[in-house]
Formats: sequence, C-alpha cells, structure tokens
Amino acid sequence: MPTSYRQPSGRGGESGARGHKKNKIHYTYFLMFFVVVYLVAQLIIFFNNDSLSYVVARYGEIAETFQTQGVVIRQEQLVKSPAAGIVQYYYPGGKEVQQGSLVCTLLDDYYGEILEEKINELYAQMQEADSGEYEETFQALDSGISSSLASFLRDKSENNYAALYRLEDELEDTVARRKDLYSLMSNTQITSLLSQQGIYIDEQSSVQSNLYLPEAGIIDYSYDGYEGWSTDQIGADFISNYDASYSYLEIQMQQIEADTSLYRLISSPVWNIVIFVDEEQAQYFSGESSLSFVYNSTETLQGEIESLEQVGDNQYKIVLSINTRVQEFMNDRIANLVFTKNSHSGIKISESCLVQQDYYTIPSSYVVSSGNAKGVLVVGSDGNAAFNEVNIVYSDEEKAYIELPEGLSPGVTIQAENSTDTTTIQQTETLSGVNVVNGGYEQFEVVQVEYQAQGYAIVSGIELYDRIKIN
Repeated sequence: MPTSYRQPSGRGGESGARGHKKNKIHYTYFLMFFVVVYLVAQLIIFFNNDSLSYVVARYGEIAETFQTQGVVIRQEQLVKSPAAGIVQYYYPGGKEVQQGSLVCTLLDDYYGEILEEKINELYAQMQEADSGEYEETFQALDSGISSSLASFLRDKSENNYAALYRLEDELEDTVARRKDLYSLMSNTQITSLLSQQGIYIDEQSSVQSNLYLPEAGIIDYSYDGYEGWSTDQIGADFISNYDASYSYLEIQMQQIEADTSLYRLISSPVWNIVIFVDEEQAQYFSGESSLSFVYNSTETLQGEIESLEQVGDNQYKIVLSINTRVQEFMNDRIANLVFTKNSHSGIKISESCLVQQDYYTIPSSYVVSSGNAKGVLVVGSDGNAAFNEVNIVYSDEEKAYIELPEGLSPGVTIQAENSTDTTTIQQTETLSGVNVVNGGYEQFEVVQVEYQAQGYAIVSGIELYDRIKIN
C-alpha cells in the first residue's frame, strides 16, 4: 500500500508561526533601540561640538580699566539756628537760590504751647491740601522715582547689592524731597489759617529773625556731619573710618531750639573727588589733564585732574574737579569710580581659544621650493643635498616655523639653496595660535596677540567670522 501523507495538526502550525512572530518582534525592538542610541549619541556630539566648543571671531574692544572708591567734597556749609523759635521755610531742597534770598524765618515763640498745639491741629487737617503750587515739581519727582526703579530693573543681576543700596538711597532722597514740598505747601496754608483765626497779631512784630542767604547756592535739607571739610583733610583712611550717612531735616513749621541745623548750603557748582591709588594706577593719570570715568556704575562724568601727589610709599593722592551736575549727587559722600585709560579694538576672542604649540625653527633663507611644494635640502651621509617637503606653519623675514614629516628626525643637517652653508634642525620655539574650524575640518592658525585682558584677547592672523575652537 502506498504510504499515506499526513497533514500537520493545526496546533503545531500555529506554534511555529508564533515563534516566527516573536523573533521578528525581538529584531524590531533591537533595531529601534539601536536607532535611538545612535540618534542620542549624534545629538550629544552635535551639541557639544557646535554649541559649546566653538566661537565666531567678531570685531570687539577691550578697555584698560581699574576701579576704586573716592570721597566727594563740595563747597558746603551746614547753617544752624541762632535762636529758638518757630521756623518757617520758603524753598524746597535742591533749589538754586540767589544771594540775599529769604530762606526761612524764625517766629517769636511768644505763644508757646498754644501756637505749637494749634500748628499740630492744623497739620492734621492738611490731608486734602491743594498741591497746585508745586504740581510740576511733584510730577518731576514722581518721574524720578519711576526712572530709578526702571534703571534698577534693567541692570539688575543676582548679586548686585550695590545697585540695590543705591536704589534705596535714590528713593529715600526723592521721598524726602516730596515731603519737603508737602511741608512747604502746608506751611503756607497754616500761616494763612493762623492769621484768619487771630493767632498772629502782626507778622512783623512776631518775627524774631529773617535768615537770608549770605551767598548764592543750592539749599538742601540733609547732612552727614562732614560739611565744611576740604580736600586737604581727606586722608587715605577716610573711607574705612566713614560710618555716617545722610540724615534728613524736617522743614515743616515747627518749634526748634537754638543751634538746631536748618539747612545745608552748597555754594559752588564745582565739586571734587579725592582718590588714593598705587604707583601703577597713578600711571593712568600721568600726563593727563582731564578724563572721563563711570560714577557709581551708571553715570559717565568728565573731570579735571586738579592735583596728583605722592603721599606715602607706593601711595598717591589724586584730586579730581568736576564742574557739572552737583545737584544730582548731593547725598553722596563715598562713590565708586571706574577709570578707562586705553582701549584696544580688533578681532576679539576668548582667551580659552588660544593654543601654545612648539615648532622647530630654521632661518627663512633655508626654505626652498620645488614646484608647488616647500621644504628643505637635507644633507645625506654621502654629502649630497636632497629636497624634502616640510610643513611650514609660519614664517617671517628671519625664521620659519616647521613641522618635520615622518622619516626626518631632529638634528638633521640642511643646506641653503645655491650655497654651501649648512645648519641643523634642532631648536624649537613656541607660537600662539588658534584652531580654526571652517568647512568641517580643523586647522591651526598662528595669531599675534595684540592685547590680552579680562578673559579676552585682541588678535590678528584670522578672519572675521572664522569658527574658533574653544580648548
């Protein structure tokens, strides 16, 4: 009988199919895993190489600067009351007043506690007083507050505590001036109300003394106790010993005692800054009559060098004279100054791009050409000279800096072209350069460092927009 053929059962066929599917799934997962790993690796290489390892050569500037602190000195005096009484003011702080102007009046304290009580009572009613008389000045002060806040926010950095304290001083000063204006406005209305209520018999008979300005100047209602000091009195230890700050006077109509501070008078727009520097820093000022500097990190001022003298071992005292903007800095006694002497411009790169490499040096006269190749004539053991190509990295009229190819060792003798003169390749010198990466390949380029400071260098020898590798 013929042998019968038996069909495989359905279960066995399904089992083989399932095994085949499992193998396909395993291969798919493996392939996907390989692709993901490859893409991640390429992304890491891309970001490391293209985003972190290169900079573009651009035109820039490096300035020679140094920072120090100075002491501000003005022609100023603190005026005090000659007697006790009720004081009435007529001008806001920061106002430039002509000589002979009536600054304030001392009223006779005849009415004693009745007058003082009445003044305090009327002050309580001044909440909705008319501010029209000083409306423009109020608006200017409000603008100053907004400007100070905007400037701070623009320049704010994480640890810029100096800017924060400066903002505090500016706002405190501006608020004090707003308070001055409100007090003056209140004083005028209080005088009128007192007169209407019969508290004043006659102003002329109640006036104890009128205080007139002895000379033209700017009046201010703040002080730190160093008014009247001259530049000669400022020593090198002044800043370290200075522990004062500006206090603000109340200029509302009030009862005062004799010898009470009334106002500060700045009698000249010319003011001085005294600084102390070492001998190296003093070179910045040598031979200069005027210079500009950054004042408290925000303002650029122009000053004249009034004097420069040596006052100790490696210590010099410099007095600068400024004849503008005294009103803007009337509450500064200590200032931060940044001076710039010279600036250097050109292609500016990070110092971290610079590379120092050693190369063999030979006299430039020993470099010969053969077709498009450059090299040297190497003297063999038989005394004959044969051309050998070398890589000339850099050359000038005197020297050529070269790399030796394989098969050519240091100490080899070379011969000058059309001459019997010989020398050996043995000495090395260091060249500064950068690794330029243009078009996907890296090439060392020699640069001349024109100036280097603050983490940057001005160089020549490369082109604008070259991609420079960071080492």
